[in-house]
Amino acid sequence: VGVDVGIAQFLTTSTNRAYGSFHGKMARAHKRDRAKRRRKAKLRACLEKKGVPREQLPSTSSASGQRLSRQVKQEINRAVNELLKDHPDARLIYEELSVASMRFHARCMNAYLYASQLGHIPKQLAWAAAKRGMAAHTVRAAYSSQECPAAITWIAQSAQPENLSVRGLWYEDHADHKAAVTLAGRWGDRELAACRDKKEVKALLMRRHEAWKKHQSQRIELLVLLSN
Repeated sequence: VGVDVGIAQFLTTSTNRAYGSFHGKMARAHKRDRAKRRRKAKLRACLEKKGVPREQLPSTSSASGQRLSRQVKQEINRAVNELLKDHPDARLIYEELSVASMRFHARCMNAYLYASQLGHIPKQLAWAAAKRGMAAHTVRAAYSSQECPAAITWIAQSAQPENLSVRGLWYEDHADHKAAVTLAGRWGDRELAACRDKKEVKALLMRRHEAWKKHQSQRIELLVLLSN
């Protein structure tokens, strides 16, 4: 069973099931807490400019932010437990996730990413699976959201938004589910696992896609000859 990790849905499986989400109540709580922290930061900067001693400056941390962090982790733990309960005999294949290297242009999106505790999900998934004696493995995540199963390794021009369908040739599906299917298919792919970075992964996928197109062309020519 492939497992895609995200924010819109914490966990989405190749069996087309979703578990947990940062959207809704927690996202609104994060928005309020971020606004409070920004007001505190402005006040701190203003007082610091006026010469107020550092030890007397107001802290930018908040009890609501710490409480939200605990709530998010609890929701992630609940989502992981539900996933494992629904797939007791499955081998779980999930992505190698490096949240530290993720960056958005907008500061608000970076804050949203940090608040969603995305890096906690793979750790909790690995720990919970090991506790239950279940098999769980990581695979290369590069371009899993842009790869089209119908075209074998067709790469889209850009990553698709999580709330839109991904369309490539004859295939249409939700981005998270499609990524989970792709991750499941990457289990045991030694050639892909040997790639050192995203550039090598993309080059390999494009070579496979070119081979697939050549095979499809030969297949069509053969069908034309047989029909004649």
